[in-house]
Amino acid sequence: RARYLQIVGDETARLERLIGDLLDLARLEGGGGSLTLEAVPVAELFARVAERHERSAHDAQVELRVSVAPGAATLSGDRTRLEQALQNLAANALRYAPAGTAVTLTASREQGTLVLRVCDEGPGIAPDHLPHVFDRFYKADQSRTAQPGGAGGSGLGLSIVKAIVERHGGRISVASRPGHTEFRLEFDAA
Repeated sequence: RARYLQIVGDETARLERLIGDLLDLARLEGGGGSLTLEAVPVAELFARVAERHERSAHDAQVELRVSVAPGAATLSGDRTRLEQALQNLAANALRYAPAGTAVTLTASREQGTLVLRVCDEGPGIAPDHLPHVFDRFYKADQSRTAQPGGAGGSGLGLSIVKAIVERHGGRISVASRPGHTEFRLEFDAA
């Protein structure tokens, strides 16, 4: 009975996360929910992401690097939503980064645009999957679907990240090859 109760509990938690993700995505894409715009220090965002993932990076033997270039210190946006997007990207990067490699979060200013990057040194995303990574429920790695405890994710994380970036008037893209995957978030510097 204890085993069955554990299964029911795990599945309930998984469904709760899925419903929460769907509601979150619907609000973001539908323009619902207001953004609290403020000047957000990028170093603080990166520090919170690094702190949140410090243990998992250590356990995976992956170095978590952070770099904020001069002129890229502040971003105008909703602190909570921007952190949510970066937390998601960092978690994905750490999931695929092999031991002995690094996950890097960088901020720079390029021709009037503030650019945030989350990079890993993992196996990369196959070219045929790249056009679909931001689609709802899309999973390039189907083996993650059936992980114990529902840890495989819903396939909504990158859709949510894209919606957050677009609600801020930004753009998101991904480039990948074996040994390097880069998610690039671009925001108008103004």
